[in-house]
Amino acid sequence: MLLSVAPCCWSTRQATEWAEEFGPIYKVRFLFYHAIVITDPLLARYVLRSKLLDKFRFLYSFLDPFLAGPNLLTGNTDEHWRAVRKGVAPAFSAANMRAAFTHVVERSEKLVAILDGHGPRTPINVDNLLLRESMDIIGRVGFEYEMGALESLAAGDDAGPGRNAVHRVEEPLSVLRTPVVHRVEEPLSVLRVWDAGVRHGRSLLEQWKEVVRKLLGHIQRIDPGDNTFANLLMATRDPKTGKQLSDAQMLPEIAALFFAGIDTTGHTGTWALFLLAQHPEVEARLAAELDAAKLLATPARPRPHQLQWADLGRLTYLQAVIKEVLRMYPPVGLGQIRISHRHDLHLAGGRIRVPRGTALWVPHHGMHNVSFNWDRPHDFLPERWLAPGTELAQQRPMPQEWYAGWDAQLSAGQLSVAADDADGQDAPKRWFPFAEGPRSCVGKSLAQVTLPATLAILLSHFTFRLADEMGGAEGVRARETYSLVTGIKGGMMMHAVPRVDLQD
Repeated sequence: MLLSVAPCCWSTRQATEWAEEFGPIYKVRFLFYHAIVITDPLLARYVLRSKLLDKFRFLYSFLDPFLAGPNLLTGNTDEHWRAVRKGVAPAFSAANMRAAFTHVVERSEKLVAILDGHGPRTPINVDNLLLRESMDIIGRVGFEYEMGALESLAAGDDAGPGRNAVHRVEEPLSVLRTPVVHRVEEPLSVLRVWDAGVRHGRSLLEQWKEVVRKLLGHIQRIDPGDNTFANLLMATRDPKTGKQLSDAQMLPEIAALFFAGIDTTGHTGTWALFLLAQHPEVEARLAAELDAAKLLATPARPRPHQLQWADLGRLTYLQAVIKEVLRMYPPVGLGQIRISHRHDLHLAGGRIRVPRGTALWVPHHGMHNVSFNWDRPHDFLPERWLAPGTELAQQRPMPQEWYAGWDAQLSAGQLSVAADDADGQDAPKRWFPFAEGPRSCVGKSLAQVTLPATLAILLSHFTFRLADEMGGAEGVRARETYSLVTGIKGGMMMHAVPRVDLQD
């Protein structure tokens, strides 16, 4: 059950394959660090909720130059982190998400117009489209700023007065991933000043920093609306001084919101379109649901009803599709890594002793895709989500004796867990694409509005087919990237075929 290896880096799927081979708990080694990899839902829950453990800053520190310093995504769970988290959380309230819905619908309809103008014969990079849409939505909802990313694409890369500003965001976000990942895999690569790639990465980094500084200057010049991310961030007080956060403290939070929000939501939409293209029977059922809601464009109804807020709750099969996509392609497939710097830990009723300084890694892709947590994990089955409680663990993957004697008390140096939750209200989860515990994604509610609204509108007007140049499902698999999010190298080329042109 324990494995000791020394790879320079791990792919998201590698951790899953190891879990299938070595079980729900095994050990790996990265450079000078040891890690216990956990895909047991019960143990994972308490690792991610434990106050004895914190973010593994060694790993996340490689993002600091890109994100201008520690932030809600990468920082330790200290007094400052808690103040910022509490301060900005209301930005993602239900009321604010209902207001954001209007922007999502408008941007999604812009996508429809772009695809209509492009036509079905020539494939288009849908990943690029969805990343641009996410950029526009976050710009509006978070900062009341018009990024114009979709307008830039519609006008042509070299047209429009706002093109340069948009390009300065797009290129760093799309290209800087490579230098950032290289810094994780090859920490000394930044010393290769003679390398053209390293020099280009530094140039992109400076462009990105300029964009973030301009966003900060923008929100400082305007009067942001109440309870927006910008307004709440500016109202947050430094717990040490009681004063407004400094520019140096706000810049990392602005960078993190863009960095985390754009890639995760955009790529998830791309994986949804890919999986639907591979499973026409699922798309047919989804189209029938849209048709029943009078949202589907057909030859007899070329202009369907506009998507309304209330429709999101009624499109149950669409929600099931999205949950299944998030299971198979969790945005941050690498997952969450925790560490204790002060105490040795005792897991599984004392059966495993974890010396302080040892990382505890809960890979999301592994949790979501191993056979001891899921039936038919490699099959795209949205129907599984029509049953209530699907996100909860259905069985214990380790022998029963491993769970005997676990109690619910947390004490210094002892991480112990309950064998059962008598009231069933806090059962462990096997699915948490937005993370679990106090470090869960603060902006998940925006993703939970953006994804269903965007997909409903796109799929109401088009059916998507994978371009031949992608090489089928195997070609797509070969292009998967596991840098910081689960993406696709070179984008996802697809044909968008208007439904009004389809024959019954």
